[in-house]
Amino acid sequence: MRRGMTIARVAMGPERANATGGGGAGAGVVANRAVVDADVVASEEDQRDGGRILSARRRSADGEDASVVRVVNASEDWQFEIAATLRATAFYDDLIARQALPFPPRFMATFHREFAQRERKALRERTTKPVGYARESRCLMTDIGALGLVGCLDVSVRQGPCASQVNGICVAEGATYAYVDNVAVDASARRRGAAKMMLENASDFAVERGMTEMWTHVHCDNVAARRLYHRFGFRAPSGTFPLEGSAKHFAGTRLSGLVLMRAPLPLVYVVDRVDRECGCGACFDQVEKCICLQ
Repeated sequence: MRRGMTIARVAMGPERANATGGGGAGAGVVANRAVVDADVVASEEDQRDGGRILSARRRSADGEDASVVRVVNASEDWQFEIAATLRATAFYDDLIARQALPFPPRFMATFHREFAQRERKALRERTTKPVGYARESRCLMTDIGALGLVGCLDVSVRQGPCASQVNGICVAEGATYAYVDNVAVDASARRRGAAKMMLENASDFAVERGMTEMWTHVHCDNVAARRLYHRFGFRAPSGTFPLEGSAKHFAGTRLSGLVLMRAPLPLVYVVDRVDRECGCGACFDQVEKCICLQ
């Protein structure tokens, strides 16, 4: 975190909880830290500039402290629009970095726009009712002073199965677990603690619902994400590849290259965390070096 940056950890009142039918411990309390007033957020510029999002920026607000970092529970369409654009940019930037873009670059703007439109609609749906394996979901966003909303992630309580083709692990069918995904931060606002604070809020959400572990997928080539998760205690346990009757959970190109990782709750951030017991250490060159024994 940069010197002079203030982290605001303010509990958000239950009146802002979204209207899911999901329960669990503490279902009426949202552990997010603050709420951003929509009146001070400018309309989003859905465009790209050198690979960065020109996401919604605050108007020049009188007395606004540009150093305060807050996490909000997104529940309004204008918030979902920003989150969707962040995710579209993060998704295609990752493909470009891995040289895995499945279409000519000249079509980028079209695919970026269509991705964001689909994601905006999906966000509204999954934060208001159970969808698929998710029983209850939240979209958390980071608000940094005068910059506005610059980061997002999804946290949910789900029922298995959940699998990885890389390390062969599978959350059992019907098992209840906490899951975090769709983490994205505007390139111009990174290294300010945005992802760290959102994960801490996601941990609060899961603990209040009685969860003891959190799971996530991360691409084996995404070193920065793997390093962040490693510092929160996420490890990639090795598993047994498809047993009889479970092969379908590992099928499909969607899981290609994705490692399934888990961490005990509540999440605890340790910069120089080294797991001596299972030998993961801080090695990130090859995915095999980060797969720990069960």
